[in-house]
Amino acid sequence: MRKHMVAIVVILVLGTFMLVAGGDKEASQAPLASESREFSAGDRWSFSWRFLEQEVEFTVSAPTTGWVAIGFNPSRMMKDAHYILGYVSEGKLYLRDDFGTGNTSHASDASLGGSDDVRPVSGSEENGVTTITFAVPRDAQDAYDIDFIQGETYKVLLAYGGANADNYTGMHRARQSLDVILD
Repeated sequence: MRKHMVAIVVILVLGTFMLVAGGDKEASQAPLASESREFSAGDRWSFSWRFLEQEVEFTVSAPTTGWVAIGFNPSRMMKDAHYILGYVSEGKLYLRDDFGTGNTSHASDASLGGSDDVRPVSGSEENGVTTITFAVPRDAQDAYDIDFIQGETYKVLLAYGGANADNYTGMHRARQSLDVILD
């Protein structure tokens, strides 16, 4: 009798564990959210990301009181990259969804016939550092966006403008390019 009770308890415990660990098959195929990951690009310059169910949320910080930008997967220099540029003015966050139109140029998706698919989350300027947080769809919404696939490697372009350069067109004060696995 004791052996049967032990076997029943083991079966119940394992069955409960398998039910909890297995969950709904469709839900387990695409993670709802990942932990936030951060990559430092230099002194007070960084970006972080986390995958949500339908979006990827990014935070970009740079040592400026002007604009900050992040771009993804250029074909050459700035060309063909998907950019998000932002700045904070009088406590308000301004963002724009851009596309690299040439080796050293970009334009808003909307001006090219696409759509502005960036969702503002927050923005701040503190102690000479501008921080913007925004979300973009995981699936490209137009020809000027890219798909974000968890675990893939992306060429990431980071740049920021000079002090008080609250615009989308000012020359960058610093820039950096790196390959990052967005997991």
